[in-house]
Amino acid sequence: MKFQRSLLSLHRHSNDEVARANTQPPRGGATRLCLFADYEPLVFLKRPFSLTGHLAFNETRVPKRCPDSPRITFNVSYHLPKYVHDFYNILDTGDANCPKEILRLTPPPFSGNCSAETFAPLTTVSGLDASFKFEKLPSWSVNLLHRLDHLVSAVVPRRVQTLNITDHLDVHIKTTRWNSDTDITINGGTIWIPTRYNYNEKLHHPKKNSIDYGFTSKYVQLVNNKLTTFHDRIIQLTPELRQDFRANDTFLLAADCSDSPKLAVFMLDNAKGIQIYTGGNYVVYEIANQQETDPILNINDEQLINLRNVVYQYPPDEEIYDFRVYLDDEDVLILENQLNGAVVQYDRKSIASILLPTVHKGRMCGLCSTRIH
Repeated sequence: MKFQRSLLSLHRHSNDEVARANTQPPRGGATRLCLFADYEPLVFLKRPFSLTGHLAFNETRVPKRCPDSPRITFNVSYHLPKYVHDFYNILDTGDANCPKEILRLTPPPFSGNCSAETFAPLTTVSGLDASFKFEKLPSWSVNLLHRLDHLVSAVVPRRVQTLNITDHLDVHIKTTRWNSDTDITINGGTIWIPTRYNYNEKLHHPKKNSIDYGFTSKYVQLVNNKLTTFHDRIIQLTPELRQDFRANDTFLLAADCSDSPKLAVFMLDNAKGIQIYTGGNYVVYEIANQQETDPILNINDEQLINLRNVVYQYPPDEEIYDFRVYLDDEDVLILENQLNGAVVQYDRKSIASILLPTVHKGRMCGLCSTRIH
């Protein structure tokens, strides 16, 4: 069976977005593969990761039409431990420079003694659930599922004749906080494995991976008065250190000091907000007089934007833009600067981070620069 050409595209789920994969049919009919999927990422303390949809493949003579069968319907999700909400609510690290609120940022601003391991019980995935339903599969696929059924039935501790994997496949993987064991249940048959794989949702988040592997990044992180520079130095900010980088009622955290600056991040005194220069515009978020339900952003002292359920970008209504600002699923203020690839995160209180491609590091000045020792 010959495929002429295949095209696969998978988009992040937003309401009813659909991802499809197609092959272009030749004149006499061709095999087409179609994938429909809805995707929702895990949001800390709010919802689990989920991926649902179905895969269909068959020969078709109708252009741009997906076959109905054979079909594989899938539903996959993973989640954090059930105790996370209660544990988070009572957690007190006792360290103002390592508060639990850093977990709202992605990736969190871990540094020094404030490491990912400190919060591992809150961010390590403890369970995965996956279900697959098979409809009218070709004989070669059924034979493979038969072999899988025999293999799993043979290793399940209790004696079973068949697990009916040729019809459906339900997999549940569970780990517990108190031991290093993993329980894998396949269609009701449980296999115990004396080891576990720890997946830290915050530490290995796709956003961090895309930054690390798409281009090497450096971080500036400010947690209350603890600053981590682009050169991985940890500094306790004092009024004397801030003095050299003051501008009115702000101090300069980091800025592009090249001949054509593209970014500057100022923090307002006494943790009162943040001011960001980008693309010839000033974006200001002040904590004073803010309501949690209506977070207001000031653009150039000319425009007030309510960020609740809104993404502001400049220029507006353009596919190619200089920057955009929004609140993510964890209510963190995010500014994405397309001019130099920087991403600024601000928890709207006292925690901020800047992710920047390494190629721009030598152009930066401010408290993050090499002048601080």
